[in-house]
Amino acid sequence: MRFDDMIATMLARSEDQPSAVSAKWRQLSDLLAQRGGGEAEAAEDAALRWLETRRGEVPLAARREAARALAGRAIAPAILRFFAADHPSVAAPLIADARLAASDWLGLLPGLSPVARGMLRHRRDLAPEVAQALAAFGPSDFALGGSVAEEAPTAAKASPPSPEQNEAQIRDLVARIEAFRKQRSSQAAAPFPADTRVIDSFRWETRPDGVMTWVEGAPRGPLVGQSIAAIAERGDHGVDGQAAGAFEKRAPFRDARFSVAGEGAASGAWRISGVPFFDPASGAFLGYRGSARRPRIDEVARPASSGQPALGLFGTGISADALRQLIHELRTPLNAIVGFAEMIDGQYMGPAALAYRSRAGEIMEQANRLLSAVDDLDTAARMETSRLQLEESATDAVALLCRLHDAYERVARQRDSRIAIEIAADLPAAKVELGIAERMFARMLAATIGLARPGEAIAVTMAMAEPDAGSAAGPMLRLAIDRPEAIARTAEAALLDPGYSPEGDWPGAPALGLGFALRLVRNLAEAAGGALVIGNRRLSLYLPAVAPEQRSSGQGR
Repeated sequence: MRFDDMIATMLARSEDQPSAVSAKWRQLSDLLAQRGGGEAEAAEDAALRWLETRRGEVPLAARREAARALAGRAIAPAILRFFAADHPSVAAPLIADARLAASDWLGLLPGLSPVARGMLRHRRDLAPEVAQALAAFGPSDFALGGSVAEEAPTAAKASPPSPEQNEAQIRDLVARIEAFRKQRSSQAAAPFPADTRVIDSFRWETRPDGVMTWVEGAPRGPLVGQSIAAIAERGDHGVDGQAAGAFEKRAPFRDARFSVAGEGAASGAWRISGVPFFDPASGAFLGYRGSARRPRIDEVARPASSGQPALGLFGTGISADALRQLIHELRTPLNAIVGFAEMIDGQYMGPAALAYRSRAGEIMEQANRLLSAVDDLDTAARMETSRLQLEESATDAVALLCRLHDAYERVARQRDSRIAIEIAADLPAAKVELGIAERMFARMLAATIGLARPGEAIAVTMAMAEPDAGSAAGPMLRLAIDRPEAIARTAEAALLDPGYSPEGDWPGAPALGLGFALRLVRNLAEAAGGALVIGNRRLSLYLPAVAPEQRSSGQGR
């Protein structure tokens, strides 16, 4: 009798204010949706009558919210029938996601409106008998008003339409179609007033598949239907890897990049934050809710002025000299942290418990990653101020690639993927110092193998580049790596965006993001006399090779 008591208690509540009516309406609909049937039929009927009577006093937005809260849940057929009779925007969420037994659907279909049955036809998860029953309603649902008489057989025999009546109906239909076309063309010709609103923020909500279905504070047209579940295919409009990676893990995210196409009030760049929400009863994932804001000035990449390169932090406004000072102040505490962690892990100051040593190892790993990021920043700052001097020493690129292969093969195994390396015979050394070559190779491998999906194979080849008849640059080594599927269709401009980093926490990810790492590799390669070429299928790193005459004179490896 739990529902009986609760419904009766709710019906007895005061309705002295409009807000009280809306709250009571929402709570009663929720109680009825949970009802399993059986003992409280009278109370349920009374509640449904009250809901129908007071429906007009409840704002449309509140009724939509009530229906959206029930979407995807197993609800009573009576409550679905009740919501299906409401405005289409109220009925749509429930009809799209309601879970009923086939027998319940068959009992509901005759009482649903043609509009509701039309919504139901878009579902692909209905039982075959339900789909067959829906198809049987086709002639009546799609018939023009007045053209079909739904009468008993005897009445039909008494009045079939005459040819003259049929001709009159056809003429009337043609006239209505022509009037509609004229009205449509006149509306299309009329100029729409420019949307001059300034929108700085909005709220949003998605379905379980990540598609936005509700927006408040901005025009719905450009935003409803956008997805946070996948990186934009062209790399131009949509969300970045941070949002898509968080969605895959059902994790919160903050200040992810989101770009909207067009020229309206909602178009342009946004920073969105969101959290997943779940059904309190079943724990089922229901989607994401969040907010969006325009990016601050320090979050917008500043284009390089004519003849001047971008800053080391690519638009943050921090000068290269100030950045180098900051790097110096970061290195000292990080080195101290690494030193103390090594002392604990190595038990240099006495025995340490296993838990402490394990934690010290984690701290060392994280601090070394931060030091690597600091080194990347320092390199970018030195290149910006023309203070980076590269030596033309010879590096055994083959031995370097084989050494790095062992580390990144472990990353591939962790992701259930595979790395396949093919190295041509008798390759010369690369004319670049070892530390710079190792940084470029490591960033390239991390940018690809760390993104490989389960079952994906990443091919890596090293060979001499094909000679270019129009170039006098000399022989070049080429390290080519397959683009993983995760970034296969991402545009070059997006890949080189310093803030771009798909799936934020993928194994071996550069601490400063994929875009920053690839841009650094490109700049280092150009400083060494080579290049980074982003092709449709592969990333290719070209480095100058030791010429044959230099190898024979002993300057090679």
